[in-house]
Amino acid sequence: MVDHCKPQNFLVKFLANGRSTLDVVPLHRELLPPPESSRAVQHTRLQTMIQTLQQPTYFVSGSYPAAIQWTSTALATILIDYSHLTGDNRYFSDFVAFYHKQPVLSLTCQKNDDKLWVVLTYLQGAAYAAIHDKKWVRPFLKRAKIFYKQARSGWDNSTCGGGMFWGQGSKYKNAVTTELWITASMGMYEAFKKESMLQAAIRGWVWFRMSGMINAEGLVNDGLDGNCK
Repeated sequence: MVDHCKPQNFLVKFLANGRSTLDVVPLHRELLPPPESSRAVQHTRLQTMIQTLQQPTYFVSGSYPAAIQWTSTALATILIDYSHLTGDNRYFSDFVAFYHKQPVLSLTCQKNDDKLWVVLTYLQGAAYAAIHDKKWVRPFLKRAKIFYKQARSGWDNSTCGGGMFWGQGSKYKNAVTTELWITASMGMYEAFKKESMLQAAIRGWVWFRMSGMINAEGLVNDGLDGNCK
């Protein structure tokens, strides 16, 4: 008779101190493709997500009070990406309200990755405004440029042959900040056509690819230690 209260298919060991441990066989992990959905279903899901995000519960007077500064910026990017994708213009006034309410001075004191999120948000905003409301193109690009210039000082060639420092006073170089720098530099080049911005993107990618943060399977390991490993 099998006692179902006892663990089956495990080898019970006893340590010197008398405590028992179990050898647990690792679970097989497999990435499955998402189920296919029609375009109409995907559109409805997007609408529902944005309607929820912009409810007064979560979006209040131009801000997302439950979010911190950089995640607020990411949420604003999701909002403008939605408008780009669907052509739904009804939330553009919310994006403009976010622009006015954003704590710019406080963000200038944040880490370089936070600043680069701001750059990407307003590059997207400017691209959308260029089609739907041109008077906002210049203000959005101006803010993107302010934060790009601030983050630019984070690039360093003195250690590890290059890379972006996480923030002012930091000696930590990581993947996220460098990836954001590459993406922002490309976006800034597309907006301003300055060769230096293109070169920054190329230099950033070449360094990142050779930094050792991308392993043989393509997995990105975030950060280098003091020995640049």
